[in-house]
Amino acid sequence: MRKIWESDKWYDVLRYWVDFTTRSSFSHLEISGRENIPADGSIMYAPNHCAALMDPLMILLIRHESVAFAARFDIFRNPKIASVLRWLRILPLARERDGLKEVAGNYESFGQIVECMDHMVPFCIFSEGTHRAQRGMLPVKKGIFRISKMALDANGKKVYIVPVGIDYEYFFREGGRAAIRIGKSIELGEYFASRTGCSENEVYRSLCTDLREELLSLIGRIPERRHDRLVLRSLVSLLSLPLFVACIVPAAPIWLPEVLIVSRLKDKAWTHTVSFALRLLLPVFVPFYLLFNRLLNLYRDLLEDLRG
Repeated sequence: MRKIWESDKWYDVLRYWVDFTTRSSFSHLEISGRENIPADGSIMYAPNHCAALMDPLMILLIRHESVAFAARFDIFRNPKIASVLRWLRILPLARERDGLKEVAGNYESFGQIVECMDHMVPFCIFSEGTHRAQRGMLPVKKGIFRISKMALDANGKKVYIVPVGIDYEYFFREGGRAAIRIGKSIELGEYFASRTGCSENEVYRSLCTDLREELLSLIGRIPERRHDRLVLRSLVSLLSLPLFVACIVPAAPIWLPEVLIVSRLKDKAWTHTVSFALRLLLPVFVPFYLLFNRLLNLYRDLLEDLRG
């Protein structure tokens, strides 16, 4: 079985289409703070989590390099799905509610994460432990620090926790603006050394607080949409209607299944992910869908402003 950190030709080739599809999900995407990623140690990305599978896809945009991820244990129950997830460099991590037997199996994943970081392949664990499509953050879980400490103790290399703030203008529809902001990293060995009088649990609690504060400083910063130029926007909307109508049919293989699938979802945080998957699988219809969606958002925003 291929190691989680080993390169794969087809994975590397697929990444170009995946990254393009992710970028095209937004009218504007800002990536800032790459200079904050250290070059002299192992990297553990610690992002906020607000849009299901779209969030790890955003992490892949930081740099065109391999990144491995952790995901909840239950999606690995099917062996075929588990095989695909492993090929995508995703490892299972069980939670207490999954049962003691499954939690005990985490140690196998821990070992693979440590090995991955030893080979200088960045790993990513979402710091809140779950996702929710809202502004702000849930409390940070200390598991990310415990696993990083294992890598520090086992490999003898510097381990950096790198905060990543992910912002979306819209949670429940495609398009809009998005931002990926990399914050100041935490060098784990140095952090522990600076708190020699504290217990390990106290250090972990302090790390949770510091990481959460840093992440909160990185998110919620997409400026509000402009509400002016109503006359010009109304004219553009009117003139673009024939183009919008012309795109409806060739864009339908993407937008129609998207509407049907999303309408049945209990967790609407998967909205971005559903659209991404359809565009990834149906590339021939993507240009029509992108234009259709941009114009649709133009009309929606204009109507909201006129009502206001």
